[in-house]
Amino acid sequence: MNPRNALIAGALLSALAAGVAIGQSLITQNLLGTEIIEFSAGLGGTLGNTQVLNLRNGTAFKTFSGSGTPTYTALTKDSTLYWVGTAPTSWTITTPAAPFDGEILSIGTDTTLTSKVTVTANTGQTMNTSFSGATISAASSVEFQYSASTTKWYELR
Repeated sequence: MNPRNALIAGALLSALAAGVAIGQSLITQNLLGTEIIEFSAGLGGTLGNTQVLNLRNGTAFKTFSGSGTPTYTALTKDSTLYWVGTAPTSWTITTPAAPFDGEILSIGTDTTLTSKVTVTANTGQTMNTSFSGATISAASSVEFQYSASTTKWYELR
């Protein structure tokens, strides 16, 4: 091989090696949900960014503790609200203002909340059953699922 061909072959191999290194995929086995990815709205569509949790219907797990009469308005993607420790005097939860169809809201506890939990529907929504001053036993939960067609939260269990 003459020096010119060797130089060209070396340049091609270097370019290929660089391309392989740059074009390698990053594979993550444990997604946190906060990773950002770029997407396109169809062929030739505009580009946008979203978090992985939005693509996999990811949800948040929030814990609460303390005393008194805490109130909390759930956010969309707040899937599980969990009371930890000594029971409060009462705990009032309002459903998310803009839930998606099929959204599930789970409320659990590690201590028995006897006649202490109230779940109210946000503006423009209703509940299929009253959940006011209800009891949730330790290590258990209650779940509600939203129907966009009826704008109603249904108690699942």
